[in-house]
Amino acid sequence: MLDEIARLDPIKIRTLFDTGGEYRRSRSGGDFAVDFHAGLRRARETGPVHEGTVEQVLGLPHPAPVAGRARPAAVFSVFDYATANAVFRDPDTFGSEAMQSTFDTFGRNILGMGGAEHARHRAVVQPSFNRNMMRWWADRWIDGITRTLLDRIEPRGSADLNLEFCALLPLLTITGSFGVGMDDTLRLRELIEQMIGATVERDDRIAAAAEAGDILGPVIADRRTAPRDDLISRLLNETIRDEDGTRRGLTDAEILAFARLILTAGSGTTWRQLGITLWALLNAPDQLDAVRRDRALVRNAIEESLRWEVTDPTFYRTATRDTELAGVPVPAGSRVALCLTAANHDPDRWDDPERFDVHRPLRPHLSFAGGPHVCLGMHLARAEMAVALNAILDRLPNLRWAPDAARPVLMGLHWRGPSDLPVVFG
Repeated sequence: MLDEIARLDPIKIRTLFDTGGEYRRSRSGGDFAVDFHAGLRRARETGPVHEGTVEQVLGLPHPAPVAGRARPAAVFSVFDYATANAVFRDPDTFGSEAMQSTFDTFGRNILGMGGAEHARHRAVVQPSFNRNMMRWWADRWIDGITRTLLDRIEPRGSADLNLEFCALLPLLTITGSFGVGMDDTLRLRELIEQMIGATVERDDRIAAAAEAGDILGPVIADRRTAPRDDLISRLLNETIRDEDGTRRGLTDAEILAFARLILTAGSGTTWRQLGITLWALLNAPDQLDAVRRDRALVRNAIEESLRWEVTDPTFYRTATRDTELAGVPVPAGSRVALCLTAANHDPDRWDDPERFDVHRPLRPHLSFAGGPHVCLGMHLARAEMAVALNAILDRLPNLRWAPDAARPVLMGLHWRGPSDLPVVFG
């Protein structure tokens, strides 16, 4: 595997994953690198629900609409834990219509489905991502990829862990589980970027989705005739119950929709969240040392980073009828923006919420959403981060910021992550 990973184009890796670079800034909320928690706190203190987007409430530049898609008629933003949690757990009133804009590129997928349709389709893919399957994922991909990436880094005594480790581990895990060759790995991630880019025209998004299908289609065809012990083969072995109760196998289009969605989420959020976790620990050397000494704290560090600085700060729902949130009238058809970052910093739920603390008692947060649409891959993300943190602590002793590099910052408003992770060790 070491030789295969060495074939990955370092220039393309930097283009796709350099959070501080122009390409990435254009997709993550611009150059926004200041601490916006003070604004979120003020918004929450003046009321848990405000009319307007999160950007409008905070007085930040309002993003342009996604190319080819109209803005919703009204938007209401939620900033406290209790209200956000209630929205997640009431899918009849707050539906998935806001996410149906993904159908034109990803295919009809569970992100935009609701009710019985969502339950039927999710039941097909969920078994491969249950907690009891994490040993399968680790044995086949996570452990070996982690070991190989650190084999490249360890002898040098320095690295940018964002580009050389955090970005590659989840990407290689997902593409490996598909059975995609190394030569297509970065191209698939590049196509995903085109599919989700706000400034990319609709026709170009659809063309990128078609090319991703051209890469994945032959893999699906091969697994239909020669199954292996991988994710595509597992999906082909599942059956789905249609609305009339009959069961059947998945079509190629349905598998492609699952694959595009899994690749998008699995190769993006875990990369940035692992980087945030390392960034937080490197900025708190006493807590980094505590986790190194007591590995039971690895779980705490992961959960605290998820609560403290979630990489996807906002989740969207659509009001299916006239309703109200915390006394604020919300007309049917309104977009509801759940600010997960603000909800996870609600002082009614957490003491001193803006402090990162690996010793904090664990309480459920909203970083993986909630209700029927709770994140499909949350156990996989946690497993990848746990394996990664333990391996880094084992193999990169005395890990610290590179003294001659500028101190990294967290960037982005729509997708959060560290600008870079320049470290030295040994």
